[in-house]
Amino acid sequence: MSQEAATATERYFEVMDEGVEERAVAGDPAPVPAAQAGLRFHGVTFRYPDAPPHSPPVLDKVDLHVRPGESMALVGATGSGKTTLTALIPRFYEVTSGRITLDGVDITTLSRQELRAKVAVAFEEPTLFSASVGDNVLMGADDTAGPAELEGALAVAQADFVYALPQGTDTRVGEQGHSLSGGQRQRLALARAVVGQPEFLVLDDPLSALDVHTEAAVEAALRRVLADTTALIVAHRPSTVLLADRVALLSGGRIAAVGTHHELLRTNPEYAHLMSGEPSGEQPGEPSGEQEGAR
Repeated sequence: MSQEAATATERYFEVMDEGVEERAVAGDPAPVPAAQAGLRFHGVTFRYPDAPPHSPPVLDKVDLHVRPGESMALVGATGSGKTTLTALIPRFYEVTSGRITLDGVDITTLSRQELRAKVAVAFEEPTLFSASVGDNVLMGADDTAGPAELEGALAVAQADFVYALPQGTDTRVGEQGHSLSGGQRQRLALARAVVGQPEFLVLDDPLSALDVHTEAAVEAALRRVLADTTALIVAHRPSTVLLADRVALLSGGRIAAVGTHHELLRTNPEYAHLMSGEPSGEQPGEPSGEQEGAR
């Protein structure tokens, strides 16, 4: 217990000693050319800091453009780096080389606070805090959000189960939401992602723990949200892919193909194999298993 306490204390002070990022004040933003608008990856390469020397990067010169107002599904075999790619957008990790832009602005020129006010995320393994349901959801919005916004976000995520909890939306869910099921935690995380009506939305397979009927209801409500934002959605199932306007196939650390779901089914054997639902997502001759560090 002493060792765990010492490690936790060291991490606490590491976080608290971190300086507040500042950004130089700029004038009114210039109009953004269509080629730069939206979410863009410009030759992005990424290798985890603790990766062995000379190991291949998880992502290698990724070029991808999600147009303004477009929803793009990101598909790839297990270990292809999909989650890593999405984690670079809110700067949970920094790119090794290349750059990522939002409407032409390099994300490294934004403070993390500014960046995360623009980009909302929901991951397959959500993070919840020892607070009420309402507090967990509304921390995804600004201080002006209230009961109406909370109710709307819970409706999108089909999280009406919260009203049956002992204190409703005032019920404390415990650290990491230990009092909730996996599907319930995912729905609260999704509600938090959409409550602030973000400019950019990043979803990493946020519906994986839901049953078929609940998933269908969430997807129907989510379509209305996606109509008003620019979104990148990691998807493993055709039902999730069909939420998107276009699909990008990530293979070998690079974007191998971009097109609609039906186009890629016809023209790309690897994509068709992934969407077939067979146990392995790898093509014959490809290395099996997770790539080292491709979390």
